[in-house]
Amino acid sequence: MSARKLVSASFANLLIPISGLLVSPFLSRELGPEGRGVYAALTLPIVVWGWIGTYGLQDSLSYHIRQGRLSSRAAARVSVLAMAPLSVLAVGLLAVLGLVLFPDTDEYREFLVLALFAPLHVLSNLFIGALTGNSDIRGLNLVKVVPALVRTGLVVVACLAFELNAYQAGLIFAGSVLAGLVIGLVRLRDAGETPPVEYSPSGVPTASLIRYALACLPGVLAAVSSARLGQIIGLPLIGARELGYYAVAVSVAEIPMVIATAARSMLLGRQASGDTRAATQVARLAVLACGVACVGLALVASVAVPLFFGAAFEPAVTPTIILCAATVLYTCMTIYSAALLAYNRPGWSSAALVAGSVAGVAALLAFAPFGAVGAAAASLVGYAVTMIIAAVGVRRVSELQSLRMLTVPYDDDVQLIRNRIAMVTTRLRQLTAAAPDRTEGGPENPRAELSLLARLIGVGRRHGVGTVGVAALIVLAWLRIVSAQTMHLLIAGRPAFNSREVVGSSIGDLVGDGLTFLFLLLAAGLAAHGFWRRRPTSYGRLAVALAAFVALEIGGLLHGHTPSAVAAAFPLAATAIWAQRPRPELLGVVGVLGGLTAAGSMLFAVIRPDVALLTGEAAGDKKVLLGGLLTGPYLHSNVLGLALALSVAFVFLLRRPALRWACLGVVLGALVWTGSRTSQVAAVAVIGAYVLIRLLGGRSWPASLAFVAGALLVGVVPLITSDPASFSERGRIWTVLLDRWAESPVVGWGQDAFQEPAVTAALGGQFNHGHNVMVQVLVVGGLLALVPFLLLCFVAWRRAAALCGAGQPVPLLFLVALAHVSWLEASHVSTTLTGYVTWLPLLVIALAGPAATPVSRGVTAAASPVPSTDPDDRPESETVEPPALLP
Repeated sequence: MSARKLVSASFANLLIPISGLLVSPFLSRELGPEGRGVYAALTLPIVVWGWIGTYGLQDSLSYHIRQGRLSSRAAARVSVLAMAPLSVLAVGLLAVLGLVLFPDTDEYREFLVLALFAPLHVLSNLFIGALTGNSDIRGLNLVKVVPALVRTGLVVVACLAFELNAYQAGLIFAGSVLAGLVIGLVRLRDAGETPPVEYSPSGVPTASLIRYALACLPGVLAAVSSARLGQIIGLPLIGARELGYYAVAVSVAEIPMVIATAARSMLLGRQASGDTRAATQVARLAVLACGVACVGLALVASVAVPLFFGAAFEPAVTPTIILCAATVLYTCMTIYSAALLAYNRPGWSSAALVAGSVAGVAALLAFAPFGAVGAAAASLVGYAVTMIIAAVGVRRVSELQSLRMLTVPYDDDVQLIRNRIAMVTTRLRQLTAAAPDRTEGGPENPRAELSLLARLIGVGRRHGVGTVGVAALIVLAWLRIVSAQTMHLLIAGRPAFNSREVVGSSIGDLVGDGLTFLFLLLAAGLAAHGFWRRRPTSYGRLAVALAAFVALEIGGLLHGHTPSAVAAAFPLAATAIWAQRPRPELLGVVGVLGGLTAAGSMLFAVIRPDVALLTGEAAGDKKVLLGGLLTGPYLHSNVLGLALALSVAFVFLLRRPALRWACLGVVLGALVWTGSRTSQVAAVAVIGAYVLIRLLGGRSWPASLAFVAGALLVGVVPLITSDPASFSERGRIWTVLLDRWAESPVVGWGQDAFQEPAVTAALGGQFNHGHNVMVQVLVVGGLLALVPFLLLCFVAWRRAAALCGAGQPVPLLFLVALAHVSWLEASHVSTTLTGYVTWLPLLVIALAGPAATPVSRGVTAAASPVPSTDPDDRPESETVEPPALLP
């Protein structure tokens, strides 16, 4: 059994409850406790019927493919043909069930519409059964994960953009399974024909399939009560509010179940070894891991549940703790049941599940007066009964020596865990140990103690002047924004919300001006150095970049506004990047700076919450965490959220795993604290695209599709929005600014367009950007700026797609983040150094040289540099592979 497959299956299964956790806070706040309960009652029968509606055929397909009696393509044909009778049964029986669950006519009508999607869920589970028997873990992961990611993205966007009700959320949930069906069909078709061991004229052992399915059928029908029957029949028994609490508790406590599900898939698939003890090692480790995880969840439930789901869901804490204990029993039950099915004992599995189902239903009826707590206790009783009877059946399997073989680790299992822990510990110690000096030999060499200047010169020689210089530009821009603004806040305090109050200090202005001057000087020096070392020949991409910046200033010039010296910063930086051709790996600096910004902002909030947190009216209707919305050194939490969301992708460029995951955790934690919903959606899109790229073997189309979807939102939403109150009053902002742009459509109005009193009065407040990048560019630079800006994004996308195909997905992931933050925000495209986190990475992606050949197990590993047909598209040093610029 492959350890990599086990980890992959566990991680994929983990994404499903994680997606539920990501969606649940949005749904809980959008629908409220009662609406959340109605949503659970509408959708859970569809999910559960996806299990019931297979009538045991899912496990039958797994068993016959595992035994070599059925090919994958034949299994796909059986699944599709079986859907004709199964669909009629599914819709008809759900219609009858709806009469019991929904006495209200409108709710019943909505449920009938959702019931039409039930056959699709049945077919998805049949495909899962076939892929499980074939041990196609990658295909199994995709069929499960892709619908969850699609569902998460659509629900989050819908909650932010529209007034969502339980029925509309249910439609998104039910329809998302289509993505998994397409993938499952393709995987089974591409698996090819495997000659069956037992001959059948049709190639399908129909009689054997039916017999095995009928033996599994009682267990399949009973399994729903061991899983989520409480959520199905809970509405009439405990009420919508208590059902909402119970649904939240289930979404938390079910997280460790992913390990048991992964182990079940391994046990039901084809075994690579005939050693039973080795083949069941995954079961023993799964029980241990689930126990540890459940204890941890139970300990933090009292804090985590109200924090993530809101104070209104505090009554869900006790059901969560009870269900954590039930999950341990569920894990043992799942392991035992899988062993019985794998060793041709479906009758014992069904008997155990039926007995547990009866006990669970009886307990639910008895404990119903206790609400969500009673439903959780009923689940505990049902799992316990099933586990005990399944254990009796396992003891009768001669191939399995004892129950310990499936539950309690052996000495070699414990040794394996110790070795893994020791390996991780050793790795962490190596990461924290001081690196040896590579310049002058060992530590005893007196010349090893080099000056800072000598070290910088050595770094420049190893990586090239261009790569180090452009990285220094990014650091200078970050220092300019963070340091100066922090000084302003500490000296003058936070300005009033939505005002033109100028927050400044002489020290902050002096530091800011000095860093700006250094940025301009370094950019000019890099540009001159690049021209001196070589004679660049491809001017097209540089012309596109410069045209965008020039056009953004023309409108202001024509309307009497003189640009400041800082307007030359990004054009000089673009010229420097184009002339130097640095490697795109330098953008890992942005990931490090994102981690520093997140950690520093949280520390700032602890020390000075009065200036680092946004509270009261300024926080609006957003959920305030830990005393306020995190702003750090910025004037608004949304601005900090943008900086963090745009840096998420570059964290994956860090080569040291400890540093990489530490930065990612800190950035995501701070992002949640900001309450910036647009930035949170962008971060989810980036991580989702990254997961799909990894699951699909490095293919770039998932991220490209996410980028195009975000770009369409940027271009379409402001044009079709007519309600001024839409998107938190952004509808009025877009309408006013687009009307203003129509008065000067070609060149716009320049950077000072938002300072005009008439515009301020029409907007109903003091705003300094258009809350949409397309609107912002049109108002400031008109069509003359929009066209080159779009061309620059297109060039960057083509370059990023090529890098992704060569194993470097990070630039494309950045474009996904950029697109998804740009449809509701625009402060990140400022042409002052405030926009460094947008413009500098965009310019590096579009203008930099090819990626280096990775030399470690980074997440961006590539086989070779990206090929280029441009004779000038080479970095400054290609003869020797440079060491990593970042840790």
